[in-house]
Amino acid sequence: MPNAGGLSDREAAIDALIRFVVALDDGDSKLSASSLTENAVMNLVFGNSGMQSRKIEGRDPVVEALMSKVGRPLDTTHMATNIRCMVNGDKAELTSVIFAQHFRLGEGQPPEFQDFWMNGNKYHCSIVRAGEQWEIESVTIEPAWTLGKPEVMIV
Repeated sequence: MPNAGGLSDREAAIDALIRFVVALDDGDSKLSASSLTENAVMNLVFGNSGMQSRKIEGRDPVVEALMSKVGRPLDTTHMATNIRCMVNGDKAELTSVIFAQHFRLGEGQPPEFQDFWMNGNKYHCSIVRAGEQWEIESVTIEPAWTLGKPEVMIV
């Protein structure tokens, strides 16, 4: 089955992750939804980072949580790196490191604002073929490290 844009299966699976993080920076609910299956599960495993761990089930609740806490109320930059993606038929397992910078809305650019929360997250994703594109079926997000004030994330 062909993938949108002529991408290989591996590239199309990685594109699901890229849509997921770009949607956060752009506050784009539609793009966020396009990265997730209808029954997607997001596990936030924050440990001792100052944030509360939780599990969110279903595309709409995941998108709402992402957009209400990160995508719309914050100035963010999410960068995906160290991507490993293993495709097996219509399924892929992907791991990545996401470097994420979070500022309160409108405070990301001026140098005098140093009220931020930054983290290096480990993402573990199960991704499936969904027609011409691939979508995230489950994602576990766990910080490897954090810096700054987690209360920046509380809006």
